Amino acid sequence: MDTIVFALILVSALLIIFVKKRWVVVLGFAVAFIATAFLFSHHVTSVLDLSF
Repeated sequence: MDTIVFALILVSALLIIFVKKRWVVVLGFAVAFIATAFLFSHHVTSVLDLSF
């Protein structure tokens, strides 16, 4: 899942550079942001099994 999110962020950056249509750039950024937010929420809610 992490690799997919990093690929989405890379594609979003390439869209910003190479695509002239603004809605395509915004859509790519929104998809990458939502995927990153879901991944973050998954990692935030997981419990760390630490014992000191």
